[in-house]
Amino acid sequence: MFRVGWIRSVPNLNEFFVHHEDVRRANGLGPRDSLAPALDAALWRNVCQGSRYLSRRLRKVGLEIRWAGTDERMTVREEEPTARLSGPPGELLLYIFGRQGAARVEVTGPAKAVATVRRTHFGM
Repeated sequence: MFRVGWIRSVPNLNEFFVHHEDVRRANGLGPRDSLAPALDAALWRNVCQGSRYLSRRLRKVGLEIRWAGTDERMTVREEEPTARLSGPPGELLLYIFGRQGAARVEVTGPAKAVATVRRTHFGM
């Protein structure tokens, strides 16, 4: 199965990044200050490709993700009210991958939408 190019590039990058961050944070290192621009771009691409599936448990609210500090954004779920999840691509990936407690992101929007996003389990 891993001979298929997109399977190698998307899940492997996600798995390696998330597990690397798990180890860093479990050892008190916290998030990295910055990532290489190419890694940020690849993580953003994977966040965009995977967020609809990984947020499938989210009900009755919309979700927009934003790459903090850029104009990059994507509507994941169109519904009202809408919550906005913003941060660097790696932190957004951690959040949608199920590491909500570790991810350094900002969730904004109407109170109902924010509360729903915060209590919904994202990820596999």
